[in-house]
Amino acid sequence: MSDPLVSVYLPTRDRAALLAEAARSVLAQDYPVLELIVVDDGSRDDTPRVLGELVAADTRVRMLTTSGGTGPAVARNLAIDSARGEFVTGLDDDDRMLPGRVRALVGAYRSEYAFVCSRWYLEERGLRRTAGARPGPVTLDRLLHGNIVGNQVLAPVGHLRGVGGFDASLPASEDYDLWTRLVLRYGPGFCLPTPTLVVRGDDTRRRLSTSTAASDGARLYLERYAKYMTRSHRRSQRLALAVTDRRRLGFGEALRCLTPTSCGAVLRYAVRSNLPRLAGWLDRIRQSPA
Repeated sequence: MSDPLVSVYLPTRDRAALLAEAARSVLAQDYPVLELIVVDDGSRDDTPRVLGELVAADTRVRMLTTSGGTGPAVARNLAIDSARGEFVTGLDDDDRMLPGRVRALVGAYRSEYAFVCSRWYLEERGLRRTAGARPGPVTLDRLLHGNIVGNQVLAPVGHLRGVGGFDASLPASEDYDLWTRLVLRYGPGFCLPTPTLVVRGDDTRRRLSTSTAASDGARLYLERYAKYMTRSHRRSQRLALAVTDRRRLGFGEALRCLTPTSCGAVLRYAVRSNLPRLAGWLDRIRQSPA
């Protein structure tokens, strides 16, 4: 039985140097049949030249363009609509795939899953730590406690099109929203135990984008899925909002965020928001060089 074609979307805007590194990490995958769809969202830097070189050098690369400044959700949907693959996955232009990622995701997919994902490495200030869900099924119950999936999955293209792709009306959390709709429609996802992706956590533009838009997106997510949430879910979302808003977590607020499974997360954020120097020191102990 032949391997199914996998389409990889990669939206980009004004990040020529990072784009080249991200694209190379896809094209270096050992999976035999994939296409890379790069969507240029109106770049004004050297991105068109870099893209031209990628297309000329590798027949697996396709280039699409938007009218400019439409945002990542629109760019991703454009790629999903034009994907030729049986499966679709993605990559942000400042992140990179680790060797073997696509093969591992395809190998783990089963028809009863809405999608498959993996844990990832979060890279900040030259240090790297593992992040993401505990391995195993990603149920609606787990997902309503927070975005344990991250920003990328591998899913059948029909699933992504079947739920309408990313919701471009959301100012943020559009990936979290899509994973939730996939689980509601097609059943649980599945998370692999081994990190297969490196997410750059200290990029200036990423930090700036997590202010007002991130807070608004988190609140809209809570409103949209409140009817599915238990008291425990709402407590977890309360913590997520505090983190997104970068608010100091006082003792009373910490108590209102506690659930049987969130004690560690509440304690870590309480330390981070009240004692940032101590939190930084603890991070350096836990993390390894990138």
